[in-house]
Amino acid sequence: MFEKGNLLYFKDYIFKNGNEPKNKFFLVLKTIENGFIAAILPTKVESLPANIEKNHGCISFPEKCICCYYIPKDMVVTNNGFSFQLDTYMYAQYVFDESENNLLSTYQIEDIEFKGKLLDEEFEKIITCFSNSTLLPRKFRKDQFKL
Repeated sequence: MFEKGNLLYFKDYIFKNGNEPKNKFFLVLKTIENGFIAAILPTKVESLPANIEKNHGCISFPEKCICCYYIPKDMVVTNNGFSFQLDTYMYAQYVFDESENNLLSTYQIEDIEFKGKLLDEEFEKIITCFSNSTLLPRKFRKDQFKL
């Protein structure tokens, strides 16, 4: 279930920062040793300045502290034809690690829905976008955590 490239949908995802739980997409970016994974939570929230043009793919302006991967609504992104119903954003600075055991002990398996495996080309573009960013948390740029 927690294999790289898998797009999941959690019912009542519990945020580490204490925000109110809500249904959330969850993209596995990498499987790390000892049962940990690197992941990101795709969001409909756009945090880009109004003057930046949105084109599908990597939007990077290091001087403005921006590294975002943008997926337009209705664009097929998985091998089974799934597309987001809204414009979707992923921000490099929000990549995090999580224990598979913690996820499986926190959520019932029926509360985690497999949406599909990201198309290889799409997945590689996301990894390249984030890997080249200084906004990616430091631990994901080195050793076994490297994306």
